[in-house]
Amino acid sequence: MRKSTAKAPEESRGVTSLLEADLIAGMFRPGEWLKQADIESMYNAHRFDVRMALLDLKTRHLIEHIPNRGYRVINLTEREREDLIHTRTVLETAAVRLAVKHRDEEDLLELRTLVDRFENAIDTGEMEMLRDLNFTFHDRFYATCGNRILAGEITAMRQRGLPGARGWRSHASIRQSNQDHAEMVRLLEARDADGLVALVDRHLNRWREGGTVLATAQFEA
Repeated sequence: MRKSTAKAPEESRGVTSLLEADLIAGMFRPGEWLKQADIESMYNAHRFDVRMALLDLKTRHLIEHIPNRGYRVINLTEREREDLIHTRTVLETAAVRLAVKHRDEEDLLELRTLVDRFENAIDTGEMEMLRDLNFTFHDRFYATCGNRILAGEITAMRQRGLPGARGWRSHASIRQSNQDHAEMVRLLEARDADGLVALVDRHLNRWREGGTVLATAQFEA
């Protein structure tokens, strides 16, 4: 039986949070079947809680239900991934125009700190830490837009593309990602909405420049 890579559960964390963390971390393959008995054993969870977790994650499009067969990890087609990136681009470029109006010095300080932490983690090669910092940066960045529903939808759209994502292509692509982050903070500080829109569009769609697989693009952004 495989072991969960999610951090040790706290009282407030249930099987839904733990399974979600492992899905996002790429622990399960795209299209892999999730047997309820295995999930119960893996997370030491009750059957009812596992059923509710599977229903919740299905609603959020991280897994899918096949009638008379069960649940499996979502396996997006290339067209579906491209549509997802297009939708993210629309939402995120709209959010940054709001962000330049609402950001404050506390926002900028926290974002700079995340950029610095990411840069320091690059040389250690701790991929789990880099992945977590990448997600945290994007969540914090879009929180500055002042619209919780919009920020929440952006996070949900990003997570939908993560099961099956293969990660950064190279060490250079990791640095490029954080260089983009640093520039995003600079443009946010300057309240340069047009420059920020152009950069976010490029950050999300850089895979098009070299024909990079979409699964990779989901993770890097």
